[in-house]
Amino acid sequence: MNHRMVASAAIAALAALGTPMASADDGKSTFATNLTGYQETPATINSSGSGEFAAKVSKDGSEIQYVLTYRNLTTSVAQAHIHFGRPGLNGSIVLFLCTNLAPPANVPVPPACPQAPVGGPDATVSGTLTAANMISPTSLSQGLDAGAAGFAEVVAGIRNGAAYANVHTTKIPSGEIRGALGKAHDHGNGDDDDD
Repeated sequence: MNHRMVASAAIAALAALGTPMASADDGKSTFATNLTGYQETPATINSSGSGEFAAKVSKDGSEIQYVLTYRNLTTSVAQAHIHFGRPGLNGSIVLFLCTNLAPPANVPVPPACPQAPVGGPDATVSGTLTAANMISPTSLSQGLDAGAAGFAEVVAGIRNGAAYANVHTTKIPSGEIRGALGKAHDHGNGDDDDD
């Protein structure tokens, strides 16, 4: 199946969950990206792995529903996250999408990451994230607050192209495939399409 079609199907699945769409003045509410090793940083990764991530922010910004699909990874998936960081830069882990390692402290336990070996079936994980899932700011704190305030800052970051989804494997623990979320608004053109 065409990977763009998979991303479109993930967005459609999120829409079917019934979360109201944001109005034009509330900011963009749906985000999709393709994940590849070419988007990893600081080192570009030559990986057969690929994936899609789709997220839908609720109208009031209090939750993010997501679907992550990936395939053909070199080794076992260790974990996947949303990071706060612009394309080409590393950023703090702010929200866990799934993990097969020790779960993060002081947040609800994320789902297990399904495996997607080379030649095997696609793996998909989905869920809903809220302020309760916000990871306390790390040494890279980047000006993020904890809890609900930090979650709102991450949503704003996603809407402004300052977040990315990343899948980490045992062979490449720094991240094997990555995809930017949202679109940067550096030029003030008002275009927030993610294509």
